[in-house]
Amino acid sequence: MIKIIHFSDLHFGSGERYGPINPETGLNKRFEDFICALDKPVNFAIENKADLVIFTGDTYKHATPEPIYQKEFAKRIKKLSLNKIPMILLVGNHDILYRVDGSDALDIYDTLAVDGVTVFNKIELKNIETKNGSVQVIALPHITKSRLLTREEYRDLSSKEQDKLMIEKVKHAISSKVEQLDPLLPTILLGHGTIETAQFSSEQDLSIGKVLSYPLSFFQNQKFNYVGFGHIHRHQILQEREPLILYAGSLERVDFGEEKEDKGFIYLELEKDKISHKFISTNPRKFITISCDLTNSLNPQIDLETEVLKKKEPNAIVRIRYKIDESCLHLIDQKKIKDLLTDVFALTIQSEIVSKERTYRILDLNSNLITTPLIALEKYLFEYSEEEKTILLEKAKQLIDSL
Repeated sequence: MIKIIHFSDLHFGSGERYGPINPETGLNKRFEDFICALDKPVNFAIENKADLVIFTGDTYKHATPEPIYQKEFAKRIKKLSLNKIPMILLVGNHDILYRVDGSDALDIYDTLAVDGVTVFNKIELKNIETKNGSVQVIALPHITKSRLLTREEYRDLSSKEQDKLMIEKVKHAISSKVEQLDPLLPTILLGHGTIETAQFSSEQDLSIGKVLSYPLSFFQNQKFNYVGFGHIHRHQILQEREPLILYAGSLERVDFGEEKEDKGFIYLELEKDKISHKFISTNPRKFITISCDLTNSLNPQIDLETEVLKKKEPNAIVRIRYKIDESCLHLIDQKKIKDLLTDVFALTIQSEIVSKERTYRILDLNSNLITTPLIALEKYLFEYSEEEKTILLEKAKQLIDSL
């Protein structure tokens, strides 16, 4: 039996707008949350004597990370290496510099040949040796169009045609690797990208047009024991068996788009014809939205305070959203609301002000005339004589011209 830890989508550097600086360390406290989240699969692997650790991409917020992000990630890689636990690093879309040279944020581990670390930045098949036997790994890292578009015959294709061509090339590449598999060894396929049946979290907007979308049928091959993917932050199982296909999900919540999702990593026990898995939560920091419609409230401040006291939790990242009539806006004291939430980790307050439609004394005078002030003024001067109106309009035109 081979014990495997699979985690994904670390995104060091994300979500820091919700965190203050820790004066003792000089680090953003949300970054410290992400470090703590990474420590959980790493320490679990060491404590449980895992045979293999897998990371399926998106190490940082972007491919040119700050040195502190690289340093903290490298510390955990070194810790696994010193404990003789082999590790696989798969390149994700946030790890890639979109240039023809194909460089990425994980190149350094390949260049330094860190003991026990295997970096996959292209589609390939490798045997990974563990203390309990070999595992065949087919890698499908994030695929970019940049190299394809260096070829003249592909440049004039539409984006849809380019995607279709890329999908066919990926399918062919995976099929060629499947043909090389040893039927006596357990096999896993690791990917970073979108499988069509998967459900997105808040990262969907960031990926539209940039990440290929693969049919689930690509991976429904009984020669695979496990198909583990990264890129989508929501942990989800797409197929229970033959093979098991899932997204590990991210380790920590990035924003309110992931408010209702648990975060964690996967623990696998793999044999040639048998696999079991368990999702282990990292107990991510809570995000809580408190919504309150005060448009019909007789005591909006009291009603908002009551809702806040009912739903707030210490050390959570809290977002308060309230809807209120324009005429009652002055009745809300945001300072009092903040005083009720001194024990939360971070707080944002958003108000939606409902304005009454403005009425005009003159029926012809309306908001459509804002861009034509002279016509508006002429409507307003209906009680003046033509001579007076002409003088006033001329003065108005001079003022407008001078402005």
